[in-house]
Amino acid sequence: MKKTYLILLLLLSTALYADNITPTTQAITPTAQMTEQATTQPLQNVSASMATKIVYDLKSAFQEDGSGNKYTSELGIKAQQTLFDNFTAEGYIRFIKPFSNSNTPVDVNLMTAKISYVGPWFTFTAGREDLSKTISTLNYFGPYATAGQRYLDLIGVTVPFYLKAGIPEFSELDLPVIALSFYYFPTMLNYDNTTYNGYQEYYLWQLRFFAIIFDNPTQIIANVGTGTTQYFDYSILSGNPCVDISASTDIFKHVKINASFGILNTDMTEQTSVMAAGLELHSFQKWLFVVDTAILEMQFPLASSISEGFNPETAPWFFVIKNTINKFRYGLAASNANNDFTFKNIMVNGVPTAYGSGNVYAPEGLEFNGANGGGSPSWYGYIGYEY
Repeated sequence: MKKTYLILLLLLSTALYADNITPTTQAITPTAQMTEQATTQPLQNVSASMATKIVYDLKSAFQEDGSGNKYTSELGIKAQQTLFDNFTAEGYIRFIKPFSNSNTPVDVNLMTAKISYVGPWFTFTAGREDLSKTISTLNYFGPYATAGQRYLDLIGVTVPFYLKAGIPEFSELDLPVIALSFYYFPTMLNYDNTTYNGYQEYYLWQLRFFAIIFDNPTQIIANVGTGTTQYFDYSILSGNPCVDISASTDIFKHVKINASFGILNTDMTEQTSVMAAGLELHSFQKWLFVVDTAILEMQFPLASSISEGFNPETAPWFFVIKNTINKFRYGLAASNANNDFTFKNIMVNGVPTAYGSGNVYAPEGLEFNGANGGGSPSWYGYIGYEY
C-alpha cells in the first residue's frame, strides 16, 4: 500500500511539473525544427533572408583524342546565393591539373558566373551561363543557333506565359507552358578574336513550348539568331538569320527522343542545312545497377550541303553512359566527331578556333580536341565524388 501511494505521488508530481513547463516546451520546438532544417537545407542568414549553397566536385579523368592522352585531377566548386527580392547569384569554377609529381600547372575554367532575377512575370540574367538545355534538346550536337557552344556570356530576358488567370504557383515558375526569350551576346568568338566594337554582336530570339501529350512530356524549342557582321558564309556569323528548331519527347518515363534541325545561313539554305537526332535512356538504375543513363546522338548534314569547298562530316556520332551511386558518380563518353562547332570547322588565319569551345558535353565540360586518326573515336572516362 505504501509503495502504491509513492507511485501515485510520483505520477502526480510529474504531471504538475510537466504542466508548469509547457511554455518552455513550446519555445524550444521551433529550435528543434530549425536544427533539422539546418542539416537538410542551405545555410541561411535569417536577418537578410538569404540562403547559400556550395557544392564541391572532385573528379579524376582520362581523355584520348587527336591531341593525345591526358590524365587529370579536377576540383569543381559550385556556389549559389539567394539574394533579396527574387535575385540570385551563381558561379561554377573548375581547377584542372594534369597528372604529374608537381603542384603546377593548374588550369582554371570559369564555367558560369551570373546574376539572375526570377519573378512571376519575367526573368533576367546577366553573366556567363550554361544554356545546354535552354536552347537545344540535344546533349552534344546542336544547338545550331550558337554554333554548338553552350557556355556563353550574355544578357537575357524571358517572359513566361502560363495560360491561366491569377499569379502562378511557385512550382510553375521553372517550367511555364510557353516562354518567349531574348538573348544578347557581345561576341560569339573566343578571346583571341574578340573586339568590343559592336561588329561581333549576336542576337537570339527563342520560343519554347512545353506540353503533356498522351502522358508524355514534350518540349519544342525554336531559335532565330543573327549577327551584325558577315564573318563566314557557312556559319551563324554570316550577317543573315540562322534558324534552329529542336524537339524532345519522353516516353514510358525512361526513353527520351531528341531531334533538331538547323539552317546556319538562311541566304544559303541548301548549303547550310543540317539535322541531328538522339536517343536518351534514363532512370534505369533500378534494373541496371551499374548504368543509369545512356545517350546516343548522330548528326546528318543534308546531301545538298556537301559542295565544293564545304564538306562537313557525314553521320558523326556521340555516345555516353553514366551513373551515380550515393555521392559517387562515373561515366564514359566517346565520339568520332571532330570538334567542328557542330557543323563545320571555321578557319581564321588557318586556325579553326574562331568560336569558343565548339561542341561541348556540358555536364562534364567535355571538349574533344579532334578525333583520333584512321577514324578511331575519341574517349573520355571519369570517376567523381560530389559533396
